[in-house]
Amino acid sequence: MVGAACSKKSGSEGGGTITINSEKANNHGTKDFSGKSSADVEMGSFYFEPTVIKGSAGQTLQITFKNETSALHNFTLAGKDMGDVQPGKDGTFSVTFPQSGIVEFHCKYHQSNGMVGELSA
Repeated sequence: MVGAACSKKSGSEGGGTITINSEKANNHGTKDFSGKSSADVEMGSFYFEPTVIKGSAGQTLQITFKNETSALHNFTLAGKDMGDVQPGKDGTFSVTFPQSGIVEFHCKYHQSNGMVGELSA
């Protein structure tokens, strides 16, 4: 996946909202997975934790999304529906970091509620 855009962050601690590709995202922190092959991301009530996933340019990462809610969530990356994650279940997806910039991801069911995140190289 390749893409470039700007995001405005309020720090790696999380809290409040940030802007990703002109969209409001509920900020639940930033985590750097450079050099790792896998990562866990929580899907909560209208957020991803961490919201910003950092990695190295071209790095492939297996992300296990853990749906901690009773609602159906989804992982859509750069406009491509990667799949749903059932309530209380996990879903694992392979992603590739852009050569530079960011690639947005979101839950297609709750994007308008701020359930938006980014891969950042």
